[in-house]
Amino acid sequence: MSFSVYDITVPVMVHGLNVMDKYLDDAKALERFKGFEAGAILGERLAPDMITFGEQFSVICNKVEAHIAKLTREAPPKPRDVTMSYPALNSRLFETRSLLNNVQPDEIAGAQSQTYELTPPIVRGWFGGDDYIRHLVLPDFFFHISVAHAILRKLGAKIGKRDYLGNLAQQSGGDYS
Repeated sequence: MSFSVYDITVPVMVHGLNVMDKYLDDAKALERFKGFEAGAILGERLAPDMITFGEQFSVICNKVEAHIAKLTREAPPKPRDVTMSYPALNSRLFETRSLLNNVQPDEIAGAQSQTYELTPPIVRGWFGGDDYIRHLVLPDFFFHISVAHAILRKLGAKIGKRDYLGNLAQQSGGDYS
């Protein structure tokens, strides 16, 4: 069985953004439970040289939009700044999921066979579609989910691997127990 570019990007990203949405709820609950000031977790970092918990959401949405634009051969949108508040970040996640839900499989069919120009800050050069998707798009996406997860864990949130994996549905009919 083979997977299309659509299969390994769009539904995977929607699923990951759903996990991020839950992490916002987890952060609010942790603030209440630990007596933090409302919104304090949004400014927390895993390490001093990393972006904040709240910025993880803004950046992942900007990157999803940029990657999908590349894969559909459209001009990438300008990155958007988002107010660091729970409602603004929830709204940004909703907008990004809506964009993904409107992508049709035929719009990115064959994207793995294209060549993509990448520019700093991460890397400069031309990459084949397979490499672009497998070695940048997906790892970059999961990096931001992982960092948001790690920040919450560092602060004492009672979340684990099942939270990171999100709501797993048995859509293929297999037995995963």
